[in-house]
Amino acid sequence: MTRARYLLACAGWMLFLPGVIRNCEWFGRIQKSLPTRSRELLLTIDDGPDPRQTPQVLDALAQAQVRAVFFVIGKNVEAHPALCRRMVEDGHSVQNHTYSHSLATFWLAGPGRAADEIQRCSAAIQDATGRRPVRFRAPVGMANPFVHLAAEERGLGVMGWSATGHDGIAQDPIRVIQRIRQQARPGGIVLLHESHLRGMHGGERACTLSELVNTLKADGYTFTDRLDAGTH
Repeated sequence: MTRARYLLACAGWMLFLPGVIRNCEWFGRIQKSLPTRSRELLLTIDDGPDPRQTPQVLDALAQAQVRAVFFVIGKNVEAHPALCRRMVEDGHSVQNHTYSHSLATFWLAGPGRAADEIQRCSAAIQDATGRRPVRFRAPVGMANPFVHLAAEERGLGVMGWSATGHDGIAQDPIRVIQRIRQQARPGGIVLLHESHLRGMHGGERACTLSELVNTLKADGYTFTDRLDAGTH
């Protein structure tokens, strides 16, 4: 390998390697908390809508009187627009989580693909709900510079998280709750999931959500649905 090729390869890795680091801010700001010192939390739920899980999750949130931010997948919105509309009708916020949610390759997305994934998801959300999203979350929180640029050009702030129980793959509800409780801080952004190839089924997930909310409330936390809570 010549020196020029070696330097080019190194530059390529420097460009894309940070993209596999979750919540990495090398290429742009990522909102990982709310600007407040009060014991407020923002509950975010990824990967829906899913007819096997979303109705039970929405019922659990209604019972707990908590509003959440749903980061939805565009192709799922197209398949189940009524569920997306119910999210909005129930008072929740619906935001962009890409169109196809390609876990293995999205961090490698070039300018065209990054823009397409984000634009198509936003269009699906607007078609289903009549509302434009204002936040974007990359699959698994992995985003390269092209993703940040595509989100910014479309008026989307990039949101990460500060507390997660890894419920997308974990099957132990108690452990999920324990992890989030240990990570919870004033102004924290909590990450949960609706659907995954592994992990809990719909009934378990809804029960875990209810128990988590009750536990955090007992710890003195409240839940906000404002993406900029604490700034006013």
